[in-house]
Amino acid sequence: MRRKFIFLWLGLAILGCLGRSQSVGGTPSQQSSEGSGLEQNKILVRRWIEEGFNKRDLKIVDELFVEDFSVNGRKIGREGLKQSMSQRFTAFPDLHVTITELLAERDKVVIWYTANGTQRGEFEGVRPTGKPVSWIGADLLRVENGKIVEAHFLDDSLGLMRQLGETLSPAPVQK
Repeated sequence: MRRKFIFLWLGLAILGCLGRSQSVGGTPSQQSSEGSGLEQNKILVRRWIEEGFNKRDLKIVDELFVEDFSVNGRKIGREGLKQSMSQRFTAFPDLHVTITELLAERDKVVIWYTANGTQRGEFEGVRPTGKPVSWIGADLLRVENGKIVEAHFLDDSLGLMRQLGETLSPAPVQK
């Protein structure tokens, strides 16, 4: 039940973000140029997933992201993103990401995805288990001048850790 609530909340939050920036009206030429820009933004994000993750081409990060790229409000830059992706490739050498939904509005692109892989390397302190895992997530990315400038990532990390056999306990209460 909690998982359904979280994903319902996520969906409403994403729609709220998109809805706030939605424009009404505009001339047909404005709508047409916005439409082609939206398609370009969607292509950009799809390339990051297909080439960056599924083909393991980290060079795509330099092409598609600004130098001072930020995630969840924290600047990690291109190098930080490459490092994060590399860690996932090491942990899950057969990692494959499938985009199940792709939406764009103004300067934002949202993807809903499923990731699958087999843990063959260490991941978040968990030694290799050899277990096949699958998790879902959503990314909200902002594009400026043909480059991704910031992102908000949310995934089912708890479900992933449980599949790896980890149990999470609450932190001890300090008095």
